[in-house]
Amino acid sequence: MGLAAYAVVYTTLASAGLILVRRSLEDAPFSEFVHDPAFYAGGLLYATSFATFLASLRAYEVLTVFPLFTGVTYATVTLGAAVFLDEPLTASRLAGIVLVAAGAVLLVR
Repeated sequence: MGLAAYAVVYTTLASAGLILVRRSLEDAPFSEFVHDPAFYAGGLLYATSFATFLASLRAYEVLTVFPLFTGVTYATVTLGAAVFLDEPLTASRLAGIVLVAAGAVLLVR
């Protein structure tokens, strides 16, 4: 599998997992969210993203994988939180996405 494919799989799993976990934690006391299937589904997706990260490390340098995966996931989680969790997407957050993306590109080269 190529680096781009690993990045897409990792980002999709990690972003979906984080958003599901966050949604299950909204306004829920501990006794309720532990019974929410979305909490466990999110945790499973996030754990699977880590397995994808480990698989990618077998073929690529950590100095390539980590910044790429982290940067792309930062952007997708930020956008996903705005769309699915109604979290504010401010100009400074958009600027942060651009700066992280630029940093990831420089580190991957």
